Amino acid sequence: MSLHFKPLFRLIVPLLLLLAAIISLNYLSEIPSDYVKLLKLLPYGLFVIVIGLSHYFNRSRFFSAALLMAVAFWLIQNRLQTNLEEALPFYLFTTVSILLPFGLALLAVIPEKGLWNRHGIVPILVGPLLLTAACIFVSTGGNSQLHAIFQLMPLRPYPGLITSLYASAWMGITILVSLCYLLIRNAEAESSFTICIVLSFITLAKFDQLLISTIMFSAAGLTMILSLLKSSFEMAYRDELTGLLGRRALNEKLRGLGSRYVVAMIDIDHFKKFNDTHGHDVGDDVLKIVANHIAETTGGGTPYRYGGEEFCVIFPGKSLKPCAPHLEAVREAIGDHRITLRDRKTRPKNAQAGAKNRNQKPDKKRRKKTVSVTISIGIAERTDLIDKPDQVMKAADKALYRAKQNGRNCLVQ
Repeated sequence: MSLHFKPLFRLIVPLLLLLAAIISLNYLSEIPSDYVKLLKLLPYGLFVIVIGLSHYFNRSRFFSAALLMAVAFWLIQNRLQTNLEEALPFYLFTTVSILLPFGLALLAVIPEKGLWNRHGIVPILVGPLLLTAACIFVSTGGNSQLHAIFQLMPLRPYPGLITSLYASAWMGITILVSLCYLLIRNAEAESSFTICIVLSFITLAKFDQLLISTIMFSAAGLTMILSLLKSSFEMAYRDELTGLLGRRALNEKLRGLGSRYVVAMIDIDHFKKFNDTHGHDVGDDVLKIVANHIAETTGGGTPYRYGGEEFCVIFPGKSLKPCAPHLEAVREAIGDHRITLRDRKTRPKNAQAGAKNRNQKPDKKRRKKTVSVTISIGIAERTDLIDKPDQVMKAADKALYRAKQNGRNCLVQ
C-alpha cells in the first residue's frame, strides 16, 4: 500500500505557531505584571472565537475541542497552581494528562457530522464532560483502586520532565493516532488536533515554567482558528468530489491574471455514454482518476474543475508553445490508465483495501473487466486581439470543440 505524505504539509503553519510559542517563553519575564493578567485571559478569548466560528461553520469537532481545552485550561489555572506533590493536585494533574490527549485524539478519529443535530451532540459533549466528571470524581475522593493506579505514575521521572512516563507515552500514542488520521483524511481538523496534543504535552511536561500553559493554550486556540478558516476556505473553493479548486476559485483567478497567460479546457470523451453504461458510481470514480492526473500537471499550471466532466488549467505568465507538452503528457497518462470495473459486492470498503488489491496479482478466475477513458484538450493564450479572460476562455473552448471534431483524444491549439 502506497503512502502519501502530502497531508503533512498541513502541519507547517501549526508547527510555526508552536515554534513561536516556544521562543516566546524566553521573553515572558519582560512582560509587565499588569499585562500578565490580561495575557492569562487570552486563551479563553481565543476558545470563544473557535466556538463562535464552529457554530457559524457547523463544525462539531472544533466546538468540542475548544470546550475541552477551555476546561483543561481552567483546571490548570484554578486547581493546579500549587504543589503537585500533594495528593489532590497530583491526581488532578494525572487525570488531565490522560484525558486531555485522549479527548483530542478521539475528536481526530470520529468523522465530522455537523454541529446542531443528534449526531453532532456526542462529539460536543464527550471530551469536556469526561474530563469534568473525572476531575469531580477525583476531587471528591474517588476510590482506593483509582488512587493505586495513580501511584504507579509518579511525576518527574527524569530531570526536566514533569509528566509521568506512562502519561508521556500515552500522549505519544495519541499523537501518532492523530497523525494517522491526518494521513487518511487529509483534513485541517486532524492537523489542528495533532498540534493541540503536542502543545498540551509541552504544557504538562514543562509545567513549572512561567506562564507556559497560557502561551501553549493560546497557540492551540490560534491553531484551531486558522484551521477552521482554512477548512472553510476549502469548502467554498474546492470541489468536494475531485479535490480540485472549483469554479469560484477559477473566476477569482481569472480576474487577477496579468498580460500573459494560457488557458486549457479539458473534457472527458464520451463521458455521458460511459456514465449511462456503467453507472454514476463508476462515473464518479472516473472523474476522480482524471482529476488526479490533471492535478499532476507540470509546467506551472493550476487545475480547476470547471463543471461536470470538464476541467480547466491556467498557466499564468506562460506562452502557448511551452505549455502544450505538459498537457500532452497528462492526456497520454489518462489514456494509458486502466480502470477496473468492480461490482458493489466485490468493491473494497475503503481506500486502503483498494490500494492493497491493486498491488496484488490478478486471479485469472476473478480477472475483472477494465476500461479506459480519454480526454480532449483545447488551448489558447492571451494576445493583443484576445485580451480579456472570458475571450481567452471562449477561444480555448472553441479549440476543445475542434479537438472533438478531429476524433477526440487530442490537443488542439
